Amino acid sequence: MKEEKTGILRFAAISFLGILVFFIPVWKGQIPVIVLINGVKAAFGSRLEWISSISCLLLAAEVIGGKIFRFPKLRKAAEGETVRQIFWIMSAVIVILNLADAPLFFITHPKIGGEVLKLGSGVFITIAVAGSLVILIIRSGLVEFIAVLMEPVMEPLFRLPGEAAVNILSSFISSASVGVYFTDQYYKKGCYTTRQACSVVTSFSVISVGYIGVVASLAGIGDLYGELLIASFLTVLLMGAIMIRIPPLCLIPDCCIDGRKYERGTERQGPSARFRKAVEAGSRCASEFAPKDFWKNFLQSLGFAQKIVGVMIPTVTLVLTLVYGTPIFSWLGRPLVPVLKLAGVPEAAAAAPSVLIGIVEVTLPSILIGGTEAAVQTRFFVALLSIVQIIFFSEAGNAILASDIPLGPGKLIEIFLMRTAVAIPIVSLAAGLVCGG
Repeated sequence: MKEEKTGILRFAAISFLGILVFFIPVWKGQIPVIVLINGVKAAFGSRLEWISSISCLLLAAEVIGGKIFRFPKLRKAAEGETVRQIFWIMSAVIVILNLADAPLFFITHPKIGGEVLKLGSGVFITIAVAGSLVILIIRSGLVEFIAVLMEPVMEPLFRLPGEAAVNILSSFISSASVGVYFTDQYYKKGCYTTRQACSVVTSFSVISVGYIGVVASLAGIGDLYGELLIASFLTVLLMGAIMIRIPPLCLIPDCCIDGRKYERGTERQGPSARFRKAVEAGSRCASEFAPKDFWKNFLQSLGFAQKIVGVMIPTVTLVLTLVYGTPIFSWLGRPLVPVLKLAGVPEAAAAAPSVLIGIVEVTLPSILIGGTEAAVQTRFFVALLSIVQIIFFSEAGNAILASDIPLGPGKLIEIFLMRTAVAIPIVSLAAGLVCGG
């Protein structure tokens, strides 16, 4: 009985701390983890790009040292992941070119060059800080508690276990990459099947509440931030229920990482019995929590952030070079104009170039539409669409590639295009309802 009470107290205390850090706005309307992330960024000031620069140089050094010079301690870094290793070395080359102020378009352009390195540093800090503290959620027993309570809802609506409910919240309150990290940990533990893990990371790894405010501001609809936030949450839920039931997600194997078959089904229990079961599940997990787990999780978060940034730097640099140096995205947008008109999007020609560019970075569509004279409804459509497309390679996409979840670049692009096709009429309807179109 004493051990049971101790477990319950540990569960309550650690869960409260996790909820406080990730969910409760305690400082000027911001949650503690966001305050900490912004504080770290502010502390670096104009030297912010040093983080991604040093990270990329070290990562490339590890690969070269293990692959070419075969240093025993660095061989692990050189094993497998050949494609990503190429990106990691390319990221170091871009850093060196920036340091040398090379007279190249993608270095000297004010919106590429150093800005990409600052963007990478921001992503690194977000993952490192939030990823380190997310252990207060995943090891406190809170996930197990919510999983048991939400199982009757998540299974029939989304064909997912109750853990997915926490994934949705973890992204909204921290970042898309933290949501991916969260899912990756539970996939490796066998809590999700491959199909479920793929569905969660591509359907619910949405940008944070704070970042949605950035998107609204860039699109010129800052006064509609509240409406955009609510529309984002509801649309993400609706699309999550749709996407797992259609290709390509429905064709992914529905078995666990170890090949074990997933047993679907929810045990029927009354509210009080289910609550007791949820508390017991949470207490068991909290009893296994140890302070040393913080250090281990911190190192894992740093490694995860480093790999993501190493792929992100060359990817974003290449696409931004195409955006600002060629008309390719304008050309790609032209075939979408009649589709957007059919969906009822006003000023479809202005919105079209922004539809596909979101796969690079979630803010790019809003940046493009924000520089036009488009109507508020068009701006709202572009902003909301970019948010619910989920997959953007500057963060969420690269986080997925860096995880153990079996989704390659080709499959991510396929899912992105399908999400876009499904989202356009839904987002157009939402924009019309909010903006009175």
